[in-house]
Amino acid sequence: MNSMEFFKINIDATGIKTVLFDTPKKPVNTLSPALFTELAEILTEIERDKPKAVIFTSAKKKCFIAGADLFEIRHLSHEALDQFVRDGQKLFTRIAALPMPTVAAINGDCLGGGLELALACTQRVAAAEPSTRIGLPEVMLGIIPGWGGTYRLPHLVGLSAALPLLLTGKTLPPKKALAAGIIDEIVRPEALHDAALRLASSPRKALGWQSQALRRIQEISPLRHRILSIARRRVETQTHNHYPAPARLLDCVEAGYAHGLSAALDCERRALTELSETPTCHNLMRLFFLRQDAKRLASLHLSVPHDVRYAAVIGGGTMGAGIVHALITSGISVRLVEVNPNAVSAALNRVRKMLDDDIRAGRMDHLSAHHAINRIIPTHEWTGLGICDIAIEAVLEKLELKLDVFEKLDRLMPPGTPLASNTSALSIAKIARVVRDPSRVFGMHFFNPVPKMPLVELVRAELTDPAALATGVALAVRLGKTPIVAKDSPGFLVNRVLIPYLTEAALLAAEGISIPTIDAAMKDWGWPMGPFELLDHIGIDVGAEVLLSLTGNVPVQISRMIPQNLLGRKTGKGFYLDGKHRRFNPQVTQIWGVPSRRLSEIEVQRRLMQAMFTEAKNALSEGIVDSPDTIDIASVLGLGFPPFRGGLARAAELTEPTGVQHADIHQRSAGGTGESPGSDRTGVPGNGLRPLDLLRPAETGRDDSLSPAEQG
Repeated sequence: MNSMEFFKINIDATGIKTVLFDTPKKPVNTLSPALFTELAEILTEIERDKPKAVIFTSAKKKCFIAGADLFEIRHLSHEALDQFVRDGQKLFTRIAALPMPTVAAINGDCLGGGLELALACTQRVAAAEPSTRIGLPEVMLGIIPGWGGTYRLPHLVGLSAALPLLLTGKTLPPKKALAAGIIDEIVRPEALHDAALRLASSPRKALGWQSQALRRIQEISPLRHRILSIARRRVETQTHNHYPAPARLLDCVEAGYAHGLSAALDCERRALTELSETPTCHNLMRLFFLRQDAKRLASLHLSVPHDVRYAAVIGGGTMGAGIVHALITSGISVRLVEVNPNAVSAALNRVRKMLDDDIRAGRMDHLSAHHAINRIIPTHEWTGLGICDIAIEAVLEKLELKLDVFEKLDRLMPPGTPLASNTSALSIAKIARVVRDPSRVFGMHFFNPVPKMPLVELVRAELTDPAALATGVALAVRLGKTPIVAKDSPGFLVNRVLIPYLTEAALLAAEGISIPTIDAAMKDWGWPMGPFELLDHIGIDVGAEVLLSLTGNVPVQISRMIPQNLLGRKTGKGFYLDGKHRRFNPQVTQIWGVPSRRLSEIEVQRRLMQAMFTEAKNALSEGIVDSPDTIDIASVLGLGFPPFRGGLARAAELTEPTGVQHADIHQRSAGGTGESPGSDRTGVPGNGLRPLDLLRPAETGRDDSLSPAEQG
């Protein structure tokens, strides 16, 4: 065999061959046409020489195979992409047909085509690294698995277990993948190769009789049809037909059960190549690449950042605790300052709950959580700040309180140490005025809940030092967040474009339009919840405070709701009543009046979105952010803007389309093909942002410093 560019091959004395993926000049392995050419040669040699067993693994640290090389295949023509999919299907079918045991030794992320290759092996073993992700996230990019995933995963773990993973693109850590039956064993990282050798030398373990029985029952035609029918109805209800990929994926699953692997592969190939040309896929792919670029572009023209090993966090409420959690799980020690011992205890409990959630989700083991909590040095005194490399203020959203905090930080922290405020709307310049050197002050606006929300708004005041801002950008990237840089201005970017939307919704309701009708219209347009559902979610009183601070005005009806304790989900009643089935609160009619006007769904959508579009255009013209791309990333990641539409700037036609037409706000998308022009939702593997999941807003705790964008 000629020298390999993408692989390293060795065979031991017992006749077991190890094939190591090693994409040159990249930190991860990705699948490409050139790699497939070499893999075909390797399989030909294996088929000829018939080694005792074959182990597929990776020479990279913390990556098995991250999927297809999107940077390369996005430039393939329709015909070239079709051929690429065909080639992969043939190769993985050859792996599945090898007469000897084959083992995938998974030492890191195993995503998309990487998992499809592993599923073609007879057994799978993974290193017990909680940060490893295993799954088929293609649907998050508007496409579907193309190399047998829609057939092999359901037939391995059962239809009812496979569909939630396939339809949401959810990825699992090794422990959860083991429980799901996707992999056969997890071991310590240093024992991975020995475990693979052992599995390669032993017969495949059979599923337990209960698992086999459940899987076979689900394969009975009537039950299978029922499961698939329920899945189709759920997809239609949750996506409003905006995302074509889930429905096409179900077609392929059904074809595989009805007609076998060959039919499933043909269905996958046709669906994937056709979906790749839809506006939805174009927009999702674009957002994926924008997000990859955001970490680099945010630091462009900035100075060299300070190294952060020890951070101070002032305030341990919902937001402060979330920031502490992000820091300690990234290996950064934290000096946590609270007002009294009881507040310290409450803050630590909030962080512990987040770590417990990480353990339950398989993102972290007990030992790692123990080490993380030990990185917190809590205090109710203003001591120990002199050794900190940065301070992040996260107290209530009251200017006087924040000024008091920054006066103390100015005295107690070494000159030049960056000082960040987590304010969601207050002026950074006003906060910085109490600091002798205002250049070290900037905004670092996290979104709630911090563990789940991937965006951080870095806010640059006129006097902010580029080195201080660069420190915030670098820290956000280290925490796994996507940073954007915004100019100091009321509401910065995210809240600034959200408030006109909420204000217009309140105006429509005051004009006599039914509140449930307004919410339904915006969900039909693609939002995960309507504007009044959003206000319920964040708290009516919190929404009122933000409206007042940014507009100087609060609709009188909202003001009347607060004294009656109609505060939203935190009190169980707001615009809607919480319960097993949420329903409109009739008490609201006494305040807002009986609906007296009818307005078409299209007109409701036009009014609300035009308010947001206008504000986005103004923010861009005023230089609040540097490009329409930044608006798109921020609106999708910070607001939950309907991603199939490409982001706020793309939908508002503030940015040029990339081979697709823009969405027409006057065009109703529900009931259409799911390919409405200008579509999008960013789904980046490992981040949990999935089209179906975005229609189920996360539960959040209350924090008076939160803006609507943070809580929604």
